[in-house]
Amino acid sequence: MIQEKAQSYDELYEKCKKIAWEQWIATEHSFRIDAQTKDSLGNSQFAVHKLKDAILDRFREKKVPLPNIDKRIADITIVIRSFLDKFSIEISLTGESIGRRGYRVDAGKAPVREPIAQAMLHLGGWKPGELLVDPMCGSGTILIEAALYQKLNGEINRFILEESPTFQLLFPEYEFSQILQTKPKEALFFGYDIDPESIRIAKENAYEAGVEDWILFEVQDVLQLKNSFKKPGFLVTNPPYGERIGKPIDNLREFYFQLGKHLKNYFPAWRLSLLCGEFSLLGKLNMKEESHLPLKHANLKAKIVQYQIRNLTS
Repeated sequence: MIQEKAQSYDELYEKCKKIAWEQWIATEHSFRIDAQTKDSLGNSQFAVHKLKDAILDRFREKKVPLPNIDKRIADITIVIRSFLDKFSIEISLTGESIGRRGYRVDAGKAPVREPIAQAMLHLGGWKPGELLVDPMCGSGTILIEAALYQKLNGEINRFILEESPTFQLLFPEYEFSQILQTKPKEALFFGYDIDPESIRIAKENAYEAGVEDWILFEVQDVLQLKNSFKKPGFLVTNPPYGERIGKPIDNLREFYFQLGKHLKNYFPAWRLSLLCGEFSLLGKLNMKEESHLPLKHANLKAKIVQYQIRNLTS
């Protein structure tokens, strides 16, 4: 919406009050404010407070009934960011972030977030119609994201945007694809996990997302998983790593060694996209990294790593 300079919170207030908020937020809608501020506006809570005052005072000045404020779930999300003496104000078209899709009944243990799941799929070159297997699927997020992407023709945020008052305001004539893809004749999405409770949660989440018929979930230990598929596909997974699940790294080194050995033995010629936050474990796989993307996951340094799996003799 705007990008301006502000040396103080009062200056922030004055500049934000000039925005025609009444054109963006209808009285019947609720809004919330998220903040990522530093430097001249380093106190995020105070920045949120001043921005909220500016918005409400603008409504009062224009004699427009005030909208509601909801700190948790709102129709419209306003985001303030600042760095050095500059700040920006943004409005989320979805009301919520991509990481809050709304289908997860239960996140399970150490879940991967939706945007990271999408990154793992796209960085690995996955395309709709390709065989996809998550051998440690947890609550099923990666497979659900892939199935939704295929079902919705890539319009992954479609249902959120259709309900977004801001999106409707900006793009009143926009039409989404009226055709949803039907379930493939042959199963393409397979999820396995050693924990029966994780599989139960994954099935519930898939049901809430409307793709329960697209994904086959099964209780299975990854180190016992055999390749019964007709052709090579794409393996994508978020395996356990130390700090996030509360296990010492020494307990995981042998697991990663056995995992690499098992994949090379049973899944040669497959591609692998893997999320890991303990980089020393990756060497135990004994596989050549093709590329990686550094990122933060649950406030921990992590990276998405791509491999081309070769057999044990390569």
